Amino acid sequence: MKLITKLTIISAIVFAVFSTSCEDIGVSALEKPESTDVTIDTIFSSAEYAERVLWYSYKSLRSGITRANKNQGIGFSLQSDITDLSHSFSSWTGAYKFYYSGALNSANAITNVYSRPSVIHPYVDMPDKGVITFKAIRNCYTMIEHVHKVPDMEEEEKARLRAEARTLIAYNMMELFRNYGGIPWVGKVYSPDDDFINPRMTVEATVDSIVGLLDTAIPDLPWAIPESEISNWAGRFTQAGAMALKTRLLLFAASPLFNSDQPYLNGEAADKNYTWYGDYQQNRWQRAADAAKALIDKMEAQGGYALEMPATEDVWGYREAYQKAFFSRRSSEVLISVRDGYTGPGRWEDAIYAINLNYGGGTCTNEYMRMFPMANGTPISDPSSGWDESIDPLGCEGSGAARQYSRDPRLYETMQCVDDTWAGEQIENWKNKQGAWAKHVKGPRRNLSSGSTVIRKFIPGFNSGIPVKEHHFPYMRIPEIYLSYAEAMNELDNQSEAYTYINKVRNRVGLKNIEEVGSWSRETLRDQILTERACEFGFEQVRWFDMTRHKLTAAFEEQLHNVLIQKNADGTYSYTYPAIETYSRAWWSNFDRKWFLQPFPVDEVQKGYGLIQNPGW
Repeated sequence: MKLITKLTIISAIVFAVFSTSCEDIGVSALEKPESTDVTIDTIFSSAEYAERVLWYSYKSLRSGITRANKNQGIGFSLQSDITDLSHSFSSWTGAYKFYYSGALNSANAITNVYSRPSVIHPYVDMPDKGVITFKAIRNCYTMIEHVHKVPDMEEEEKARLRAEARTLIAYNMMELFRNYGGIPWVGKVYSPDDDFINPRMTVEATVDSIVGLLDTAIPDLPWAIPESEISNWAGRFTQAGAMALKTRLLLFAASPLFNSDQPYLNGEAADKNYTWYGDYQQNRWQRAADAAKALIDKMEAQGGYALEMPATEDVWGYREAYQKAFFSRRSSEVLISVRDGYTGPGRWEDAIYAINLNYGGGTCTNEYMRMFPMANGTPISDPSSGWDESIDPLGCEGSGAARQYSRDPRLYETMQCVDDTWAGEQIENWKNKQGAWAKHVKGPRRNLSSGSTVIRKFIPGFNSGIPVKEHHFPYMRIPEIYLSYAEAMNELDNQSEAYTYINKVRNRVGLKNIEEVGSWSRETLRDQILTERACEFGFEQVRWFDMTRHKLTAAFEEQLHNVLIQKNADGTYSYTYPAIETYSRAWWSNFDRKWFLQPFPVDEVQKGYGLIQNPGW
């Protein structure tokens, strides 16, 4: 696809202007001016050169698929590995070195583990590691200020490029906000005469500023990429994508982390309302609901986006629709697609294979496995469900007609389940009596203390020669809008409306309506919505932010367990659920609420432009 070429191949002249003209550290990356006006005029004398400024900035979009020498991983770890959904059994990854150990602090917040950032969102620019947050923001403001000069470009296209630039700025600011709270606002390309004292903004001011960018951009973006342009322009922002960003931002802002009667931790940043609004207001939930409903209504009125629906109402139809929803880059329900390098070599170079299948990352926990209901939507905790933790708990033992697939179809597309079909093979993920692993969880460094239910999502099969071809990362999908709307409506005490949109997500994979499962209070339905999000968005970088925005202390403190499958001499399987002891997490015995937001690097705080550290760090 031509866009990826434009996103990854930058001309020397653009590199000279936008790389050497600024430092790669935090807000200071925006302090230096362009080298000369002549150079700027040269860049914006051609549509091709001008567009490259924006294509380069698209590289700031982050993928959740771990890849060598890229910015997506946490020291090679998946983001899910620091949640209750999965665990890493690799001692040299960022998950263990900084999060499980509790060693992360403001001094090592940008330390690299094998050429990768060690934290979720480092507050720095490291172009050689793929982190170009502030450089992208600078370039986008340069585009906004100078694109009017381009002679060989229609005014409509100039307006679109400005809108995309604003959306890219909003995206990067939102990612900073979700990780750090109120942030210093960058509203232009700085000149040498500017005052560089730039303190953090309040949560309210940060949210309103990002919303302002998106509201300005949305009218000048196309609603969707036309089919005739998909081959060239898939991956560019659209109105639907910008509206989705607005929904995610406002839901996060309305959540208890920021929208509360008390700050999550006291300190100077809390006193200045950098880490919370300063009060609780229900209308913040209404604002999130309105943003979600505006997008839902427009999708229904104009089309262009829709849930991937099953061709047949059976496990295979449900699984195929769900897999297409997150895996296919032509999925009708993807609102924002991150195209981080369309092709790559085999698993040794692309860490999604090596780190997770061979080295112990992405091992799904027993706690996660139990979140998925039965195939009809009944929770496994319901005595009428028929679920038995000792007899085929994954619901897929055997072969042919003997295999019942009795659990939520999404379970089978998320984690490896014994005897299930995977790339033409039956999954062998047991440990035999001699302690050795079977094929699909066997690797040169896989720790024997890890469990059997290893990540399957995003991995097309177990074969060292399988390349990652034309992949993408589904940064936002329609189900997130539905469940975000449902969550906001529940907080506004409109459970009936919440049920409607929860059921759209459940029914797609054959689960019965949520009101048929039981009666719900605001509190219990809130918990259920978070469970629905965990089942729908496993490994899609949603769970960590659900845990932080809802201050789920219990999820951080809960001792996690493996799902351990052993194959018996007679061919049957035994299931146990031992506590995870190898690379245990300090959180389980000593959780500090400071982890709800990340630490700013101490070097940035000491630069004196007004950056006050988050509480506890």
